[in-house]
Amino acid sequence: MNMNKAHHPKPIPTISFFGDASSRMSNFMVLGGLAVAGHRIAELEDQVADIRDRGGIRSEFHWKDYRGGAKQKAYEELCSFGFELINSKKAALHIMAANFSAFDHRRQEGQTRDTSINKLYWQLCLHRLAKLYGKKRAIHIRLDAGDDCTHICAMRNQLSAAAFKKFNTRPNCIRSIEPMSSHKSGLIQLSDVLLGGIASQLNKNRADTSKGKLAEFIRKASGRHSWSTSTPADHRFLTIWHWNE
Repeated sequence: MNMNKAHHPKPIPTISFFGDASSRMSNFMVLGGLAVAGHRIAELEDQVADIRDRGGIRSEFHWKDYRGGAKQKAYEELCSFGFELINSKKAALHIMAANFSAFDHRRQEGQTRDTSINKLYWQLCLHRLAKLYGKKRAIHIRLDAGDDCTHICAMRNQLSAAAFKKFNTRPNCIRSIEPMSSHKSGLIQLSDVLLGGIASQLNKNRADTSKGKLAEFIRKASGRHSWSTSTPADHRFLTIWHWNE
């Protein structure tokens, strides 16, 4: 045995979560995103960029800006691509829906809807990301930049400690939580569009508009009959959690 040979521990595999929140001013707010193994990120970002370029999308995919027309094919291809990743287990989509019309957003002075979203991000990160991945992977979280993720992005230490205590994860299983501009991430853009379609149907928005038709396309691509119920606890690659405050 070569006693001089350095011992290098095996690298811990990583997983990154690309998240967003949709419809914060509506009755139902939906947040969530895609969890992707670290070694797949560059490949998947390239594929989203290719769909965007071929579809003539000059800036970024964005649910708020969608008007159908010439962009319809590209948006539908993007959504189909998302569920192909999920069905082939190359990505997981974790969703939380909350009836914001029933929330007391100003329970304490200075709190807003953004405060509520930060609190729900904590729950999703703890009970989905840390619980599912924290024992075997190092977790990196990227959330679409804005006031609705400011607090959670400063709570990595507390979230990791809670995960270790509750689920016996690796110590410091969450290695980073950072805001990220959607313009720099095709995977956040993909999350944005999928969440927008889900929120549209939960809020019973008109089905005969361009957005309504895309929302129905997303539902059909998912294989779900509706978004109104939570998935069973043993689901891993498409999880839906209806939060009751």
